[in-house]
Amino acid sequence: MKFHLRRLDREIKDQKALRLLLNHSQYFVLSMSDGDEPYAVPLGYVYDEAENTVYFHCAKEGKKIEFLKRNPKVWGLVVLDRGIIEGACVNLYASAMFSGKVEFVHDASEKTRVMNLFAEKLSRDVEGVKQRLQKIFGGGETTPDSVVFAKIVIEGLTGKRSTEMTIEKLLELTA
Repeated sequence: MKFHLRRLDREIKDQKALRLLLNHSQYFVLSMSDGDEPYAVPLGYVYDEAENTVYFHCAKEGKKIEFLKRNPKVWGLVVLDRGIIEGACVNLYASAMFSGKVEFVHDASEKTRVMNLFAEKLSRDVEGVKQRLQKIFGGGETTPDSVVFAKIVIEGLTGKRSTEMTIEKLLELTA
């Protein structure tokens, strides 16, 4: 069953704005299911705009891994929340929601590229972080199996915003 956004006046259709939201946020909520059991977890991530892909890392065993192995179809959500506008009882927010399938990354060079994407997103000292990650995890052919990266190639992307969060305001806040 496919649903549509009821409040079309709040839909974000601007793909540039949605990509900026994905680039701007520090974490996303990954929702998955195993049969009739749902599970959602917040995760750090990087968005590769050129590949339209979200990458995340996790432990190599546990509930999340088991769910994803049995059902790789997922839903993701990022939120830009600027809080309540004083005296207006209005929450200034925008969200990007996406669907896709999880694939685990096994290729050592892709793992190294993803580690570098994380370094670029999370630190101003990109080279220092890259060197630290290289020391901890190795790189190239020596990337250890303990580093589990997964990717979600985005199949569907939509968004919703409060009425007061204009596209112009959203672009300003995520620039």
